[in-house]
Amino acid sequence: MEAERRDTGDVWEALRPLCARVMSVPQEAVVPQARLVADLGADSLDITELEAASEELFGVSLRGRDKTGVSTVGDVADLIVRLRAGAPDAHSTLAR
Repeated sequence: MEAERRDTGDVWEALRPLCARVMSVPQEAVVPQARLVADLGADSLDITELEAASEELFGVSLRGRDKTGVSTVGDVADLIVRLRAGAPDAHSTLAR
């Protein structure tokens, strides 16, 4: 449990500036409960860029997965942590 919490913190520290850059918003706006589309203004190109950058940065692919259930920055961080841990239930990707 401690390792997962540490991994979530590590992912968050890298994901926050990435989301701010991709979506052209201040880093302070990127909080776990921020919705990618409704709050941060992400469009389909932003989502695609975030998926590609996450794959490169975290070594996990977010592409080609079911798009339900992931709509906030916190959801993205949790998904990355689950994918990095090899969790079998990590079958969601970014909601458009």
